[in-house]
Amino acid sequence: MKRIFLFAMAVLTVGIINAQWSFKTVKNGLDKPYKVAYTPENNGAEAYMLFVDSAVVLEISGGYYCDKEPNVDVVLVVNGVDNKFEFEGYKGSTSDVVYLTWDMELHPEFLNAFKLASIMRVRINESSCANAIYTYKMTSSKAAFDYVRN
Repeated sequence: MKRIFLFAMAVLTVGIINAQWSFKTVKNGLDKPYKVAYTPENNGAEAYMLFVDSAVVLEISGGYYCDKEPNVDVVLVVNGVDNKFEFEGYKGSTSDVVYLTWDMELHPEFLNAFKLASIMRVRINESSCANAIYTYKMTSSKAAFDYVRN
């Protein structure tokens, strides 16, 4: 019985550890080292933050997207309250990436809610393909943003 309890606790701990924003510096030897933050996959896609041209970019990577500029709804849950934001997304050069915003700091209300949120729900609204919906736990979102930004 004790072994089953310990095994269950280990599985729950791994799930909790993996259910949050993670961040690291990528050194591939080809490019200048860069910082990235990411979430565990949900419904086939991950959320990423990257520092590009002095701005923090937020993207969804995975899935398949048809529209060049899909409308994107983002709901950030802060203290149990839904805070809805709308963006005009941009599909990447491949059809598996949608950039939600090229500079998170240009949207201070969104950024403040992002740092405080417990849950982020993203819906990528497509005109010619099925809409995609993703949900991410936001544990460590402020630390991840600060890591990527600095």
